[in-house]
Amino acid sequence: MAMASLSKPPPSLSPPALSNPISLFSSPAVVLSFPFNRTAFASPRLFAIKTGSDGSDLLRKPIVPSEKDLVGISEEVEDSEEEKEEGFVDWEDRILEDTVPLVGFVRMILHSGKYESGDRLSPDHERTIVDRLLAYHPDCDSKIGCGIDYITVGYHPDFVESRCLFIVRKDGQLVDFSYWKCIKGLIKKNYPLYADSFILRHFRRRRRS
Repeated sequence: MAMASLSKPPPSLSPPALSNPISLFSSPAVVLSFPFNRTAFASPRLFAIKTGSDGSDLLRKPIVPSEKDLVGISEEVEDSEEEKEEGFVDWEDRILEDTVPLVGFVRMILHSGKYESGDRLSPDHERTIVDRLLAYHPDCDSKIGCGIDYITVGYHPDFVESRCLFIVRKDGQLVDFSYWKCIKGLIKKNYPLYADSFILRHFRRRRRS
């Protein structure tokens, strides 16, 4: 059986040969050979690199952007993100911002004990009720009738445990109105595209019409 000799390096091979000798040490005692593809020598491919006349472009260090430039880039990215955020409107939050304070205001009038049944609201409270709630009631005109003398608080004639708001007309007639209908009317008028889905999501079916 033939034994491989480590004392002599193998003969050098010309480029068209089937192996590529690579020496692992400074001494050529151990040589590994890897097969080449014949076509690599049959049709060699050439590539060119464009440089300056003196070839200095190849030795030029890469240009590293300064911290000032990086800060400018990061600020532009942040500005663009802020513009996107500013352009986005969460309509549900907007509606809640408009309606939740009004609901809290009416509940304060009805349930805080500030007003007894039959008491006339203060001028500021009455103005808020008329301008920001009653104006959006779907039957506003018929509720007002001949005109408002004042707004008061009392128990509903059909639901004796339920306190509600009343219009005292100039002719002395007492007319109740639902502040929930006023809230819904406000949403429908100010947010027509989102009103139905918002009301369906946030308003439970109430016994009172």
